[in-house]
Amino acid sequence: MKLTGNAKALVVIVLFQLIFGGCLAAKDQFVYSDSVSAVTVLVIYVLIGVFAAMFLSGNRMGLIGMLGVSSLLVISHTAFIFITSFGQVDAGLHDPLANWWATMLRYPFFLLTLIFSIKIYRERRAYLRSQS
Repeated sequence: MKLTGNAKALVVIVLFQLIFGGCLAAKDQFVYSDSVSAVTVLVIYVLIGVFAAMFLSGNRMGLIGMLGVSSLLVISHTAFIFITSFGQVDAGLHDPLANWWATMLRYPFFLLTLIFSIKIYRERRAYLRSQS
């Protein structure tokens, strides 16, 4: 099956998301001197990259993986924002309100990934139904 317009848009979004993730990991490492956070961010974005590669190679699990990771990250990041906003946890250097630009960029990337993943999943299901 050829890449549809939605699939091409998803690939472009994921490529920009991987660049953004690399910037976040570099900032954690070199600005905050927080190696643990940098490695965590790097693992998350490498996982997204692996799922994107699986999707491009035609593996359906790549699309499902991107959908799952993006869903999990939107939920966990939103919970982190609420917890730190109400003063329950001191986020220190990783305070979402202090890093508002990174906080604001995460949501469009993950939400667009979710939207296009769902559209592609539906397209492929319709395509498979039409083939049988």
